[in-house]
Amino acid sequence: MEKLKNLPEIILVNTQLPENLGAVARSMLNFNFKKLKLVSPEFNLNHEKIRPVCAGADIVIDKTRVYENFDEAIKHFNVIIATTNRTRSIKQKVISFSHLSNILKNNKNKIGIVFGPERCGLDNDKIVLCDYVLKINTNKKFSSLNLSHAVNLICYEISRIGNKTNNINTHPHKAKKSELINFMKLLINDLDEKEFFLIKERKKIMTQKIMNIFNKIDLTSDDIKILIGIFKALKKRGK
Repeated sequence: MEKLKNLPEIILVNTQLPENLGAVARSMLNFNFKKLKLVSPEFNLNHEKIRPVCAGADIVIDKTRVYENFDEAIKHFNVIIATTNRTRSIKQKVISFSHLSNILKNNKNKIGIVFGPERCGLDNDKIVLCDYVLKINTNKKFSSLNLSHAVNLICYEISRIGNKTNNINTHPHKAKKSELINFMKLLINDLDEKEFFLIKERKKIMTQKIMNIFNKIDLTSDDIKILIGIFKALKKRGK
């Protein structure tokens, strides 16, 4: 079986334990994954506990990039997949590994797979920017997985996916996350100016729901350019 040419990148958000980073790097290299992004980890990359646990996967640690915020870390991707076993108020498309296979075989996709912090997983601010949620079927009475174990399982499953239909493009090429984020900033700022958010305490929840509506549509770059054009035309007319 041929291997996928375009392996997704692993993104860890607010990781708490340096040992877990070392174990994640080891799990990744086991299956030839080398691209890792960290968003606001709770430790420095020079922490003494990382290298011993990575057991020789130094190439992953050395190439790891650290970001201050999630938006910056995902801006060049057009498909973001969240991993969570918790039920969320923000509903995203839940996919299985078989669905993931179809997404990976579209070689135009630049994919990031996101793992949240150990204590609580991803929050809704991150979930709304994700296109899919990938769930690992575990014991319903004991579903919590160690971070590195979850990464290991997903990297293993992806390594089993062949590449024979890699040139099949079954869906339009989605816009980069940076394009969606820029559009949403324009929209939310304007809604704020127009006093759309009547109850300030609910602004965050409403913003998440609006973001989720647009993220579910699978917008292309051209779609977003048209939306921004419409938005600017309407804004001019309203002056």
